[in-house]
Amino acid sequence: MEKVNLNKASGERLTDIKGIGPAKAKNIIKYRKNRGKFSKVEELRKVTGFGQKLTARLKKFLYVQEGQKFVFDPQNYGLNEEEIREVHLVGEMNDWDPADKTYALKRNKDGCWTGNFDLSQGTEYKIMYDSENWEEGQHIGDGYENFTV
Repeated sequence: MEKVNLNKASGERLTDIKGIGPAKAKNIIKYRKNRGKFSKVEELRKVTGFGQKLTARLKKFLYVQEGQKFVFDPQNYGLNEEEIREVHLVGEMNDWDPADKTYALKRNKDGCWTGNFDLSQGTEYKIMYDSENWEEGQHIGDGYENFTV
Protein backbone atom coordinates (compact mmCIF):
# COMPACT_ATOMS: atom_id res chain seq x y z
CA MET A 1 0.00 0.00 0.00
CA GLU A 2 1.26 3.46 -0.92
CA LYS A 3 1.81 5.82 2.02
CA VAL A 4 -0.83 8.50 2.60
CA ASN A 5 -0.11 12.18 3.35
CA LEU A 6 -1.80 12.80 6.70
CA ASN A 7 -2.20 16.50 5.90
CA LYS A 8 -3.96 16.08 2.56
CA ALA A 9 -5.80 12.76 2.59
CA SER A 10 -9.58 12.78 2.20
CA GLY A 11 -11.77 10.91 4.64
CA GLU A 12 -12.34 8.24 2.01
CA ARG A 13 -8.61 7.77 1.45
CA LEU A 14 -7.96 7.56 5.20
CA THR A 15 -10.54 4.80 5.60
CA ASP A 16 -8.57 2.69 3.10
CA ILE A 17 -6.01 2.23 5.88
CA LYS A 18 -6.66 -0.70 8.21
CA GLY A 19 -7.35 0.73 11.67
CA ILE A 20 -8.98 3.97 10.45
CA GLY A 21 -12.74 3.83 10.09
CA PRO A 22 -15.13 6.63 9.13
CA ALA A 23 -15.29 8.07 12.68
CA LYS A 24 -11.51 8.19 13.07
CA ALA A 25 -11.10 9.70 9.59
CA LYS A 26 -13.62 12.38 10.51
CA ASN A 27 -11.65 13.12 13.70
CA ILE A 28 -8.43 13.53 11.70
CA ILE A 29 -10.07 15.97 9.30
CA LYS A 30 -11.66 17.88 12.18
CA TYR A 31 -8.26 18.11 13.89
CA ARG A 32 -6.64 19.50 10.71
CA LYS A 33 -9.41 22.06 10.32
CA ASN A 34 -9.26 23.25 13.93
CA ARG A 35 -5.53 23.01 14.67
CA GLY A 36 -3.81 23.10 11.32
CA LYS A 37 -1.49 20.61 9.71
CA PHE A 38 0.28 17.79 11.44
CA SER A 39 3.98 18.45 11.93
CA LYS A 40 4.74 14.72 12.36
CA VAL A 41 2.78 11.47 12.23
CA GLU A 42 3.19 10.96 16.01
CA GLU A 43 0.96 14.01 16.54
CA LEU A 44 -1.91 11.74 15.52
CA ARG A 45 -2.01 10.68 19.20
CA LYS A 46 -3.64 14.05 19.96
CA VAL A 47 -6.65 13.08 17.83
CA THR A 48 -9.62 11.45 19.57
CA GLY A 49 -9.49 7.67 19.09
CA PHE A 50 -5.75 7.37 18.46
CA GLY A 51 -3.55 5.99 21.21
CA GLN A 52 0.15 5.29 21.26
CA LYS A 53 -0.14 1.68 19.99
CA LEU A 54 -2.48 2.47 17.10
CA THR A 55 -0.41 5.48 16.06
CA ALA A 56 2.78 3.37 16.09
CA ARG A 57 1.07 0.72 13.96
CA LEU A 58 -0.21 3.32 11.45
CA LYS A 59 3.16 5.06 10.98
CA LYS A 60 4.13 2.69 8.17
CA PHE A 61 1.05 3.82 6.19
CA LEU A 62 1.25 7.58 6.81
CA TYR A 63 3.64 10.47 6.22
CA VAL A 64 3.65 14.23 6.68
CA GLN A 65 4.89 16.50 3.92
CA GLU A 66 6.14 19.78 5.27
CA GLY A 67 5.77 21.83 2.11
CA GLN A 68 7.55 25.12 1.48
CA LYS A 69 8.56 27.40 4.31
CA PHE A 70 7.90 31.09 3.74
CA VAL A 71 9.68 33.77 5.76
CA PHE A 72 8.91 37.48 5.58
CA ASP A 73 11.18 39.87 7.49
CA PRO A 74 9.70 43.40 7.34
CA GLN A 75 13.11 44.96 8.01
CA ASN A 76 14.39 43.59 4.70
CA TYR A 77 11.85 45.86 2.97
CA GLY A 78 12.29 48.94 5.13
CA LEU A 79 9.03 48.32 6.97
CA ASN A 80 8.39 48.81 10.67
CA GLU A 81 7.66 45.33 12.01
CA GLU A 82 5.57 46.71 14.89
CA GLU A 83 3.10 48.38 12.51
CA ILE A 84 2.32 45.21 10.55
CA ARG A 85 -0.76 43.36 11.81
CA GLU A 86 -1.03 40.51 9.29
CA VAL A 87 0.88 38.85 6.47
CA HIS A 88 -0.42 36.28 4.00
CA LEU A 89 0.23 34.77 0.58
CA VAL A 90 -1.95 35.54 -2.40
CA GLY A 91 -1.63 33.69 -5.66
CA GLU A 92 -2.87 31.04 -8.00
CA MET A 93 -3.62 28.78 -5.04
CA ASN A 94 -6.42 31.13 -3.84
CA ASP A 95 -7.41 32.81 -7.11
CA TRP A 96 -5.41 35.95 -6.32
CA ASP A 97 -7.93 37.03 -3.69
CA PRO A 98 -6.23 39.35 -1.14
CA ALA A 99 -9.19 38.96 1.24
CA ASP A 100 -8.58 35.19 1.43
CA LYS A 101 -6.38 34.66 4.49
CA THR A 102 -6.12 30.88 4.09
CA TYR A 103 -2.37 31.25 3.59
CA ALA A 104 -1.67 33.42 6.62
CA LEU A 105 1.81 33.66 8.12
CA LYS A 106 2.38 33.96 11.87
CA ARG A 107 4.72 36.40 13.60
CA ASN A 108 7.51 34.74 15.55
CA LYS A 109 9.42 36.16 18.50
CA ASP A 110 12.10 37.84 16.35
CA GLY A 111 9.53 39.84 14.35
CA CYS A 112 9.63 37.70 11.20
CA TRP A 113 6.48 36.19 9.75
CA THR A 114 6.59 32.50 8.80
CA GLY A 115 4.35 29.76 7.46
CA ASN A 116 4.52 26.33 5.82
CA PHE A 117 2.27 25.62 2.86
CA ASP A 118 1.94 22.84 0.31
CA LEU A 119 2.02 24.68 -3.00
CA SER A 120 2.36 22.97 -6.36
CA GLN A 121 5.48 23.33 -8.44
CA GLY A 122 5.50 26.65 -10.29
CA THR A 123 2.80 28.28 -8.16
CA GLU A 124 2.80 32.07 -8.53
CA TYR A 125 2.29 34.16 -5.39
CA LYS A 126 2.84 37.50 -3.68
CA ILE A 127 3.30 38.29 -0.01
CA MET A 128 0.63 40.71 1.19
CA TYR A 129 0.67 42.63 4.46
CA ASP A 130 -2.23 44.50 6.09
CA SER A 131 -4.22 44.45 2.88
CA GLU A 132 -7.70 43.43 1.80
CA ASN A 133 -7.28 44.44 -1.84
CA TRP A 134 -4.67 45.21 -4.49
CA GLU A 135 -5.38 48.95 -4.53
CA GLU A 136 -3.62 49.37 -1.21
CA GLY A 137 -0.44 48.18 -2.92
CA GLN A 138 0.89 46.48 0.18
CA HIS A 139 2.58 43.49 -1.39
CA ILE A 140 6.13 42.27 -1.67
CA GLY A 141 7.67 40.78 -4.79
CA ASP A 142 8.16 41.66 -8.38
CA GLY A 143 5.25 39.64 -9.65
CA TYR A 144 5.81 36.05 -8.69
CA GLU A 145 8.17 33.43 -7.42
CA ASN A 146 8.39 29.83 -8.58
CA PHE A 147 8.67 26.98 -6.12
CA THR A 148 9.80 23.44 -6.67
CA VAL A 149 8.21 20.78 -4.52
